[in-house]
Amino acid sequence: LDRSVTWDKLADAALHIRAGAKFIATNADTTLPTERGPVPGNGAILAALQSATQVSPLIIGKPEPIMYQQAIKLLKTDPEKTIAIGDRLNTDILGAVNTGIRSIMVLTGISSKEDLNSVDYQPSWIMPDIQAITKALQTNDS
Repeated sequence: LDRSVTWDKLADAALHIRAGAKFIATNADTTLPTERGPVPGNGAILAALQSATQVSPLIIGKPEPIMYQQAIKLLKTDPEKTIAIGDRLNTDILGAVNTGIRSIMVLTGISSKEDLNSVDYQPSWIMPDIQAITKALQTNDS
């Protein structure tokens, strides 16, 4: 995410995309959490470029499974024993679902328990924060 995006940068990107440049993005998160509240994220920039070019970006990050699959391959983990942890339902958790692995949604970011009512997929577990996951793992180890 370019936090110093300008109109000139958007215009250049739009012209390149219209001229045939590949339009690839790592994520389509519409907002980013900050201490001041949610602010525009990468998806907001993508929306502007898509509107200006009529070209849809290829998303190679969450929720597409390629990133999860590459991590599993690189780390040589068993997908049956792999769990994705995230705070955003429509990217982190959906990515795990799309990959066929289990997931833990932590309630420290963008998504809330109420958001679970509006989607047709669910995380495997819900935890208040990372510390709760650590505690649960320590309890299971003993």
